[in-house]
Amino acid sequence: MKEEYTEKRRGWIIVLSIIAVLLIGVGIFFYYSFFRQSKSELIEAVPTDALFLYEVNDNTDFTKGITPLLTYFNELFAMDALPAYETIHNALPIDQYDITISGHPIEGGIALLFNTHIDQNNFRKLLKSLSIDPANFESFEQQKIYTYGTNFKNLRFVYFNHILSVTTSKDLLKKAIIQHRHPKNLLSEETFHNLYNIAEKNKKQNWLFINDGAYCDYLDDFFAPEVVKKIQKFKSMTTWSAFQLRFSQNEILLSGYTSTSATEFDRLKGEKADAVLPEDVLPYHTNWYYKMERSDYNICRVGVAPDSVKNYEYLLIHRDSLGHGFNPFGTAQRADEMAAAYPNNIFPLSDSVKVPTSSSFDSSHYSVFTIKGNYYIFATSEEALNAFGQDLSTNNTISQNRYYKFSKSNIASSNVIEYTYYNTTEGRPLLKKMSAKGKATHFGHDMAIFSISCSDITDEYASVNIYVNFVK
Repeated sequence: MKEEYTEKRRGWIIVLSIIAVLLIGVGIFFYYSFFRQSKSELIEAVPTDALFLYEVNDNTDFTKGITPLLTYFNELFAMDALPAYETIHNALPIDQYDITISGHPIEGGIALLFNTHIDQNNFRKLLKSLSIDPANFESFEQQKIYTYGTNFKNLRFVYFNHILSVTTSKDLLKKAIIQHRHPKNLLSEETFHNLYNIAEKNKKQNWLFINDGAYCDYLDDFFAPEVVKKIQKFKSMTTWSAFQLRFSQNEILLSGYTSTSATEFDRLKGEKADAVLPEDVLPYHTNWYYKMERSDYNICRVGVAPDSVKNYEYLLIHRDSLGHGFNPFGTAQRADEMAAAYPNNIFPLSDSVKVPTSSSFDSSHYSVFTIKGNYYIFATSEEALNAFGQDLSTNNTISQNRYYKFSKSNIASSNVIEYTYYNTTEGRPLLKKMSAKGKATHFGHDMAIFSISCSDITDEYASVNIYVNFVK
């Protein structure tokens, strides 16, 4: 009797398990067939190979701000199709739509995908407004692809799951149609998902999401091989970044977060941001600097371009910050001996002295050093140190440079990491670091300031500000 009961119980468990699996399957079918089709989010229509994604919550502010800078965005983000998309957007019955604009690798370049919500009735009005015959379409995956020619670009679009998707590339539009039905999308990637949730809490701002590794690959074509190597190092440091977008007539300001899973950030997590920057000893013609704060020392790497030919690199270390007892002389007695032997205050650096490095990007071999104020200054040659002192005595410090004032007023006052590049000296030094393609760009000639800073670094994210200034 007991065995018969056990068999019946086992049979019921099997039957109920089969029913449960069937119900789950039916539930998934109904979700994707009905609920998802009526409640699709724009992000579900974005193919997962996106290099970047704009989430536009205020289109008027977005187009007004980006228009004066569109030449540079065309080069950096392939935004030349934006005016064509605005033609479609302006034809929509109501000018209150949330929008995503994503960039995807297509045929060796980038194609943009424009997505916005629209209901069935307004889609019919859109076709009528554009003078498009509803019966004139191309079919793909049981969806209707329409074509519309503008003064800017020929566009293709589809209406699917209450989302209007528009692009210049038929192949990309097909990928978007397939993505609509795919159970996995960009939100399946944990880092992107977490950053996207942060952005969703602030729907008043326009956001830019960057797939850091993939976008770095796109930037490679603009730069010389030695710069590409550094870009590739950065590529391994982060996965996704998310920034609030602000524009002025000739400026771009981004503030947000980047992922910090790479070991490069490990030694900086939890460090207290400081305002210390050695501007009292940085020469006027400093054309880039990288400052890093650590609990045991703070460092500033500097590049100085006194003219269009010469470019020197230096490493500055705040002497009072050297908690680990670093001394390039070795001992106090040795310091006295060297001071007597080298009255010009330029000292050779022994190969046995290991100079603290700022990051894996620092590959310079420092052979001499001097002391100015409260800083050790290391250089690759005595000529470089003489040039450093000459620029200070002749032109004064970086604090007298108006571009320095622009950059400092647009980033956080205290940072763990701070990098700024000035492309303002004679000959535009950035052009020397660019490929033939990069030298032909407007941003290569016109970019005056690029600044990026991290004010707080945790296990997951770094709080980041980016400031870009263009002058013609």
